[in-house]
Amino acid sequence: DQQTRQNEELLHVFSAGNSAGSTCGGNAYGAGTPWGTITGGRKQGKAVIATGNLDYRGFLTSSSSRGPARDGRIKPDICSNGTNQMSTDPNNSYSPGGGTSAAAPGIAGISAQLYDAYRSLNNGNDPNSGLIKASMLNTARDLGNRGPDFFYGWGRVNAYKALKLIQDQRYSDSSIAQGVTN
Repeated sequence: DQQTRQNEELLHVFSAGNSAGSTCGGNAYGAGTPWGTITGGRKQGKAVIATGNLDYRGFLTSSSSRGPARDGRIKPDICSNGTNQMSTDPNNSYSPGGGTSAAAPGIAGISAQLYDAYRSLNNGNDPNSGLIKASMLNTARDLGNRGPDFFYGWGRVNAYKALKLIQDQRYSDSSIAQGVTN
């Protein structure tokens, strides 16, 4: 969050973790598995995106870490497909793999496309990262419980709707705030 405060255009995208089956060191919430299993402190940040893992049908994988963040906020923020993707393997080969670390690059790639769309409409200027994050969260396909939840966050990313929001300029730059303190 400190890096984003210092550079408002910076957006960090992280995997939420694959620890839904663990208690993450005793689980501070006392609720047991799978609650509060987001791995790593940086993923808990307010200005970052933590990504959950969906299969091709849009179901959250059993290993995908769940929220809430340590302070009770919604985490993961959004989900993307990260299951059974072909990827590089040792010895110059390929094999199927997956997890939230496979889902996060999809979110990062969509973010890059949204940055590019904004720049093309705004004389090459970069958007505030909060706008990019908000465009994805507010156009995501809701999954799980109605509204944001601790399993799916705001839902499955919808790159087309997020791009249309940017292209149609359905936002106000002055209303974008990081909401980041300390």
